[in-house]
Amino acid sequence: MATAISTPNIAFIKYWGNRNNPLRLPMADSLSMTLSEPSVEITIDHADTLKIQSSTMGEDREVTGKHLDRFQKVIDLAKEYLGTLGIDDALPGELSIRIDSHIPPAVGLASSAAVFSCLARAIAALITEKKELTDEQVSIIARLGSGSAARSVMGGFVALEAGEGASIDAAKAVQIADENHWLLHDIVVIPSREEKKVGSTEGHALAATSPYFAARIQAIRTRRQQECIDSILEKDFEKLQRVSEEDALDMHHVMETSNPPLKYLSQETHRIVGEVKALRETKHLPVLFTMDAGPTVHLVCTDEATEEVRAFASAQKGCTIFESQVGPGARGK
Repeated sequence: MATAISTPNIAFIKYWGNRNNPLRLPMADSLSMTLSEPSVEITIDHADTLKIQSSTMGEDREVTGKHLDRFQKVIDLAKEYLGTLGIDDALPGELSIRIDSHIPPAVGLASSAAVFSCLARAIAALITEKKELTDEQVSIIARLGSGSAARSVMGGFVALEAGEGASIDAAKAVQIADENHWLLHDIVVIPSREEKKVGSTEGHALAATSPYFAARIQAIRTRRQQECIDSILEKDFEKLQRVSEEDALDMHHVMETSNPPLKYLSQETHRIVGEVKALRETKHLPVLFTMDAGPTVHLVCTDEATEEVRAFASAQKGCTIFESQVGPGARGK
């Protein structure tokens, strides 16, 4: 038996679109900040058949159908990857998995990133007598369930390097700076708890249908990723704000021009973003906005701006608010 705990991350350079969908090999690098909360805890053990019990925000359910199939595919691929490391028999034939999540699902809060990074860390703990995996190797297993999950394996500021080719280990996460490097806060404003109609997995497959997709990938490869890395290493918030907001809006432009179009942002999202821009201009606050695949707005700010940003978020009627900061990543428990 092994237990792990993990958290979501918020991407500054977004992961959107794969060169290989089954293996979740991304078209371009991405970069994120691992959060300190909300968390998910997973316990795995040997079993006769794959069985997954899940509790999300206190609501228990058994995982079935396409969700169970997704876990089965991840476990099968994890076994395939472990085979490349010479430990084909490290994982048992079947697993029982218990998931306890404090993350509302499918609202753009990266619940899948937390779940699959946590699962990967638990798998690593379960097989530790056979082989101790490095963080990068754990990130490869996490990526097989959710591309963004690879980045939550490590704390602080983490890049998912796209790599080249189609091997199962071609893309992996690399830590840019740990959680002690730069104290940033993420005040999360969730306008709606309604689950999105098209999940990120399905959305990735549509990315290349947008006429703007290729230009976005080129911008990340030639400029944005490195600018974001530099801004973090230099603790240059203004540079981080500029490049991360540019990339978030660009990703949603790609989504909205795919075939069929994906409209993850709501009127409330646009209202909140507009008010954040006004607040930033009037009070000269170091705060940036960014949105993943959902209506949720992440307000990332420095320590000095936290009080003002917290007050702004709390004043948003009908919204759910989470507050987090840079965190340590997936770990054993």
